[in-house]
Amino acid sequence: MNPWEDGFWMQEFGQAELLMQFREDGKHHPWLLSALENPEPTRWVMTLREGITFQNGKPVDAPAVLAAIEAAIANSQSAKGAVPEGAAFAVTGPLELTVTTPAPWPELPGVLADEAVFLILDAEAVAAVGEDWGKLVGAGIYTGPYAVTALDDARMEAVAHPGYWQGKPALPGLTVAFVPDANARILAVQNDEADIALYPPLAARPAVDATPGVHFNIGALSTGGFTGYMNLRQGPLADVAVRKAVLRAVDYREIAEDVFRGGLAQATSLYAANLPFALENYRTDPTEAAALLDAAGWVAGPDGMRAKDGAPLSLVLAIYPQQPDLVPLSTAVQAQLARVGIGAEVVSYDGINQALMEPSNRWDIAMVSTGAAGWGRVQSFLDSYLLPGARRNYGGYDNAEVNALVPELATEPDPARRTQILHRIQTILWDEDPYAFSFNIHLGRVIVNDRYACYKPGFALYHVSWQTAPCE
Repeated sequence: MNPWEDGFWMQEFGQAELLMQFREDGKHHPWLLSALENPEPTRWVMTLREGITFQNGKPVDAPAVLAAIEAAIANSQSAKGAVPEGAAFAVTGPLELTVTTPAPWPELPGVLADEAVFLILDAEAVAAVGEDWGKLVGAGIYTGPYAVTALDDARMEAVAHPGYWQGKPALPGLTVAFVPDANARILAVQNDEADIALYPPLAARPAVDATPGVHFNIGALSTGGFTGYMNLRQGPLADVAVRKAVLRAVDYREIAEDVFRGGLAQATSLYAANLPFALENYRTDPTEAAALLDAAGWVAGPDGMRAKDGAPLSLVLAIYPQQPDLVPLSTAVQAQLARVGIGAEVVSYDGINQALMEPSNRWDIAMVSTGAAGWGRVQSFLDSYLLPGARRNYGGYDNAEVNALVPELATEPDPARRTQILHRIQTILWDEDPYAFSFNIHLGRVIVNDRYACYKPGFALYHVSWQTAPCE
């Protein structure tokens, strides 16, 4: 129940809500807000819906929302890091807040839709418990359709909130069980101990499809996927020709449709195709890959594998055990690279982010389950992964044009210019100076029983709404 460090997921199961909601059309829509307007480049106006209360009955008005925002900025590192220096939030009406900034803040809609930033809560009630977070169970600090009545490390219990602003919740309550083992989650549905199992590995799909009474449901295109990062600090990928050849050797259709049986979408860009700024520029071309390697002096031997000055062209593909779907992905990429003469070894590191920051660890391509536009926000990814010295720039990427474009994007309010910048960055990362790239794009997936056979996985981790119910 610590809202600043652990409670960010409360919007996923119908307890908490946000001011804006990111939807599968790739756009941000008002949620607790009725409108979000940007009348001037450095001023935003937020208008709240009328008649909303917290589950404890207190009104969700402009002062209450300002208190929630200020508490988040004071206590949450995610919120603090999301707000530009000099930004000011102020109450300008009973249901109106105004945001002013020294420079334009075009990503505010995405910030307001990000669960890790501003969950709207009763800040006064949170402050009253000090850090005795257990006292918030049953305190009705959120606005969602289901109120928490019990919570420990095994499960959360919640009951319907009768005063919910959108209408009567469809369920009397719900239980969320925290089961780390994917097979145990699947068995719970098969044994009728649960209705819905989240995050099943794709390898389980054939067995589930063959089992009566359970269903492997695929949902909407996500914004994340399996992303590759290239190590430019050492090894063959310091050669830009090898990096370009890798991109063209990967068969994105084969990975999505053959390896993962349609459970993932084919990558056509760094970004998911449902995002309005996605530039669909990916292609598979082994012939071009071979020509790039030939021109760079990587000569194919009798066995088809390449070498230069006696050194074999071989890469280390880094994966991590916490994501089992990386095993078939890495095996497929290993085979695809071999078709153009690039050798590859798969190495598994526990806690891959920490492993990649250790200079003594050898890796050439890190395979990570992450996205370049979480909650429809692109700036955080670009700042963290592409700029020199950034905390997650594991491979030492440093491109002068990208270094200029990324800060420009941060304060560029014009949608056309923003799209132009993002297209240019995608072009650089594919055609000129490759580094980060998508292997595929996630699709939501769940395993459900017959009662919930119509249930589709929620977009942007929104698993439970006030309308979630068994099928008719």
